[in-house]
Amino acid sequence: MTIHFVNKTPEAKLMQMLGSKQLKADGWIAIHFHLSDLLDEYKSEYQIKIAINLINDLLKNYDGTIFLLGDYSIMVVCYRMEPVIKEKLTFQLRYLYMDDPLAYTETGQENPKFCNVYDLKRDWQEFFALCSHRMVMSTRKATAATPFERSEVKIPVIEQAEAQHVETILPSIAAAAGIDHGELSASQLAVIENNLRGADVQAAIRRQPVCAVLADTKIRRVFDELYLNITHLRRMIKSDVDFLSNRWLFKYITHILDERMIDLLRSKPERYLDSPISINLNVETLLSSRFAEFDASISPANKVAIVLEIPIIDIFADMAAYMLARNEVQKLGYRVCLDGVTTSSFTSINREKLGLDLVKMQWNADMDADLQSDESKALIDAVQATGTNRLILCRCDNKSAVEYGQALGISLYQGRYLDSLLNPTSKIEN
Repeated sequence: MTIHFVNKTPEAKLMQMLGSKQLKADGWIAIHFHLSDLLDEYKSEYQIKIAINLINDLLKNYDGTIFLLGDYSIMVVCYRMEPVIKEKLTFQLRYLYMDDPLAYTETGQENPKFCNVYDLKRDWQEFFALCSHRMVMSTRKATAATPFERSEVKIPVIEQAEAQHVETILPSIAAAAGIDHGELSASQLAVIENNLRGADVQAAIRRQPVCAVLADTKIRRVFDELYLNITHLRRMIKSDVDFLSNRWLFKYITHILDERMIDLLRSKPERYLDSPISINLNVETLLSSRFAEFDASISPANKVAIVLEIPIIDIFADMAAYMLARNEVQKLGYRVCLDGVTTSSFTSINREKLGLDLVKMQWNADMDADLQSDESKALIDAVQATGTNRLILCRCDNKSAVEYGQALGISLYQGRYLDSLLNPTSKIEN
């Protein structure tokens, strides 16, 4: 029974650990302490040492691993941690940082943003998505300087991860995602990236309308989502790798596709910005010089007609970065939409607190059609709180999806059913 501490290439080691099916078994939990959001005065080497020692002491009789990430965040993955120990651990870490608003609010209440707890049997996909995002970010920033030399932190160390090259990490990530493509090497990744950067992506551009469906069943196009069809792109570059089934790889290539998309809009505004659109972009892209160049090249009139769709994992993986990006783009005139919301997560989303203009929720054919059920009542309440004209129900492939959405009070829809009504002769399928 032992707790391991990892302070070298922790994101890589964390992803390797997630490759073990054992972590999906009952009893494994993960706690993410968001110490990266502390005020600068509390991000000292001395306090990090105390925090790690505190965790080490409390969990010395448990199996697990402590990960000190590059931005001061701490991840604890542990087996069968007793609830009383979990509460004691979070309380003592809060107390250590009690003068920082991250630990306690101005009214003295515990700040829920201090940490997140994941039951890995139940929340494995959510935790995996978070760790995949962090892995992508750490890989892209591998040459950046760390806040302090973490290898000098003197604490009890039973195991330290050696530096891991991307080529040795990718197979573990693919295995964790349940992919069986053989080893995805760094050289293969480089070929995919180069091919995507060199491809003529105009042929892969698709438009899918977001529509207002009124009570008398009249349909009005509000704007078009402009996106790159991944299946078409894969055929264009003749890749044997399925981008969509490998979460880490897909997240990685979206940054390349972001750049291709905004470069295309910038070079051909008369073709792509002649009517209101939405585009999917990562938070990192919105904070990049590439986006700043794009913004400088288009008119204010075009900006107010563009909705920027941000994936949900981007927002909650780095809330500070999201808030910065959201504030900046909204000041410039763009609207912001939260993408990737499921019916189960929608009821936990507060649109106004997140400063969002729109939220996009995915239609699920298994949604309870009984409007008197607790699930439907919770959705109706959430729709009203979000705003009936602020919520888009997407992936509506049939009439039933729209009818159920209307019963919930939703006004905006997107999906193949709407495509067929607006353009019944089209042979292009979104």
